Amino acid sequence: MKTHRFGLALAIALAGMTAYAQQERFRRTPPPPEPLQALKLPRIERAVLSNQLDVSIVTRENGPFAGLQLVVYAGESRSPNGMAGTATLAAGFLGQATLVRSVAGIEEFLDSIGGSLSVSVNQDYVVLTIHFLEDYLDAALEFLSQILLQPDFSRTEVDFLKFTATYDLLAREKDPDFAARRHLARMLFQGHPYEKLAFSSDAVRGWNPAGVADFFDRYYRPNNARVILASRVGLNVATRKISQYLNQWQPRELPASSLQPLKPPAKERICLVNIPQARECMVYLGTVFPALGNAERFDMAVQNQVFGGTPTSRLFMNLRETKAFANFAYSETGIFKAGGTFLVRAKVRPEVVTPALAEIRKEVRALVREPMTPLEIEQAKSYLIFNFPLQLERYDAFSRRLAENQARGDGEEFWSRYYEQVVLVNAERVFATAQKVLSQPFVYVIAGDHALLSEHLAELESYDVFDAKGRFEYSVTKDKKGVVHEAR
Repeated sequence: MKTHRFGLALAIALAGMTAYAQQERFRRTPPPPEPLQALKLPRIERAVLSNQLDVSIVTRENGPFAGLQLVVYAGESRSPNGMAGTATLAAGFLGQATLVRSVAGIEEFLDSIGGSLSVSVNQDYVVLTIHFLEDYLDAALEFLSQILLQPDFSRTEVDFLKFTATYDLLAREKDPDFAARRHLARMLFQGHPYEKLAFSSDAVRGWNPAGVADFFDRYYRPNNARVILASRVGLNVATRKISQYLNQWQPRELPASSLQPLKPPAKERICLVNIPQARECMVYLGTVFPALGNAERFDMAVQNQVFGGTPTSRLFMNLRETKAFANFAYSETGIFKAGGTFLVRAKVRPEVVTPALAEIRKEVRALVREPMTPLEIEQAKSYLIFNFPLQLERYDAFSRRLAENQARGDGEEFWSRYYEQVVLVNAERVFATAQKVLSQPFVYVIAGDHALLSEHLAELESYDVFDAKGRFEYSVTKDKKGVVHEAR
């Protein structure tokens, strides 16, 4: 009888272990996602006008607003050598005074059409965005033609932009976040045309009317641009109206572009940007990689979501929630014509800057040492998929996404087939892409007050010190006996 009870107990225990194992397998395997609702994005239609201007039209029936965007492939990489910032200055004239409208007149005009205007510049291109009430499409197109055909490059206007740019940069150079990000760009793009985007206030002194007028005349041409219109009008009406207002904008032969693929850093490097009296401490780190295929770009998007895309990501949970080292910690991926960047940014407490660096290093290295779990991947995919329509609800967000898609030439994979491409990502793909693009050295940048940070950086073997403008000052090294030395 005892033997029978023992056998029964053993059978019950084994059954319990089997059920437990099944539960554990269930926990490790994410449930299948709910069926996706159909993603019904408006179709992008394209046409090329007689002056070689590429036009993209998206017909949207709902909403009272229309979006008109001009993409010009005249980003900072096109600035002449020795004249960094010229492309940014030229873009600054989009929406400044024209020969027929003053700055005040432009502001009054935008108010009259219920409109707004914004300009952004990156390494590869410039985007001018005008939002306005649907009924004022003709007025918006006429305004765009004035910007392109009748800019005012007078000494007065150039001096005004130089003045505002100088004082804006001088103020921002005291911000550890701005200073760290700009310096990291300098280090990652060193020797590449993309480095020009990281210009300092010193470069502004060289701006002049002749230089910006020549740049504008050379690159602001229809065969180097694209117009994107999101409106109720269809392709035929839109192209007719755009041609009517921009047919006098004439093409010109463009200088050859010689962008080489981005090369990763040769070795790991730690830089300190000294900002006297700064109370905050920002840490940036990053690396660069050559251009990726479409599938790899989706792999990177999912990886970034898991690693540092949200307040529930690995990076945030470690540095803020577990260790309490940082106010925030995020990562981001940048995609450009010549390649891409992977960046991490964190606002950390000065007294824990060294252990915070160590934790970030550990998290980054884990990306290429072991795959992310299927659960992490599926959660990240779900977030990207279900958040995508929310990003397009607001008209300005819709226009921004559309412009980026067209400016980069992303195609249908990143528009109407976005869901499909995200669903195809898996842990094996993400790991393979991470090993391909993140196995190289990283550059680390700390921005803050060196007098406040030096004691807390004593554990580091070496680092280089730069001023707020990014100029090298000296190197700090520690010998085998632990003695710190400074060398200029």
